Amino acid sequence: PSPLGGVLALAQRARKPMQKSDTPNLAPSRRSAIRSFKVMDVVAKADRLARAGREIYHLEVGQPQSSAPQPAIRVAQEQLAADRCGYTSARGEPPLRQAIADMYLREYGVTVSTDRIHLTPGSSGAFTIAFMAAFDVGDAVAVPAVCYPCYRNLLQCYGVEVISLPVDAKYNVTAAVLAAGQHDRAAAGLPAIKGLILSSPANPTGAILTPEELKALCEHCDRTGVQFISDELYHKIVFEGAPRAACALEYSSSPIIINGFSKAYSMTGWRLGWLIAPDHLDSCVDALNQNMNVSAPTVSQRAAVAALGEEAASELAQHVKRYEDNRAVVVSGLQRMGVQTHEYAPPQGAFYLYADLGRLGVADSLGMCDALLQDAGVAVTPGVDFEEEGSGVGERRVRLSFPGTTEHVAEAMRRLVEWWESEAGLRWRGGA
Repeated sequence: PSPLGGVLALAQRARKPMQKSDTPNLAPSRRSAIRSFKVMDVVAKADRLARAGREIYHLEVGQPQSSAPQPAIRVAQEQLAADRCGYTSARGEPPLRQAIADMYLREYGVTVSTDRIHLTPGSSGAFTIAFMAAFDVGDAVAVPAVCYPCYRNLLQCYGVEVISLPVDAKYNVTAAVLAAGQHDRAAAGLPAIKGLILSSPANPTGAILTPEELKALCEHCDRTGVQFISDELYHKIVFEGAPRAACALEYSSSPIIINGFSKAYSMTGWRLGWLIAPDHLDSCVDALNQNMNVSAPTVSQRAAVAALGEEAASELAQHVKRYEDNRAVVVSGLQRMGVQTHEYAPPQGAFYLYADLGRLGVADSLGMCDALLQDAGVAVTPGVDFEEEGSGVGERRVRLSFPGTTEHVAEAMRRLVEWWESEAGLRWRGGA
């Protein structure tokens, strides 16, 4: 038989649909039984509708619609043309680690050793390493009751007991809130809280801890043996009148710091984040990064040096000004819907607004967001993505993300308000 005949036979078999495995005892692991990342489910459906010809307006995903800074793009083009861009060391290339260290000194007055900076494939890669380095199966780790969903999902996957701490009136977890949670667990005879992770500015609320609040939280964690993981991904996206977004390293050398280039630098698909490890975790973080990631994308590392430079700074500052304008558009739209100021978190930074629509009759945010996307072509994230499962709180809340152009956000809000007031919208708020 000719070689071509064999290839054709393989191609014929490849066209057949995959059959369900009948091999006994093959099943997903118990650790993989975690909730999906709901916003990505919304993104997937929005993409399917767009491919079918629908016009879709995005208020769901936390992804800037602007491109990476022009200096970074130029460097990437030059490197792709001139270099093979092979593996780097797991920690990352020295010029970028030095540029990051320089940024900490310039922005926060903190001296960071380049030896403690670990480059990762996105900040998501840093989370997985931090969780594995700091916590064992069965440890109790606290998160804010309303938080980035992947904290809970990944910690659960690693066999950690996830503890939800209530947020205060400003949607923050403070030292007092953590102390109350520790007291309650001790009184109930439960194991002590081993870790805490939170973001400031926060996803999905945009809330920011004041420098004084962050200082008190760092000091309390140090006193009580809690490993603090400070997610600082939205630093540099802070609006006028908001508190300064302080870095946890200003107050302690013990926290794990996680940051990256996705949000403030508009480099989501470049997949580049970093982790600053405290002394007691540095070697194991390096070993985990070597084994899990080998190295972060080389071309992204080289471009990121330019993204941290002076030429890119003015371009990036204009993005933040646009986000602030967009926030005003979203707030205005919510007011037309009847949402009152106390019914959404104070959006002081990031590019999100988290609104509670329960008073207006919303009791199924997942279904409502699905109907809104299908009917009006507006993608919004249901609050169930950010709240503890079974709490009943996420069912009445939604997150609106506004990192796009102001024109795009304005049209999205116009369509949302129009749908909200229509018969279809009324059905999702109990006919109110």
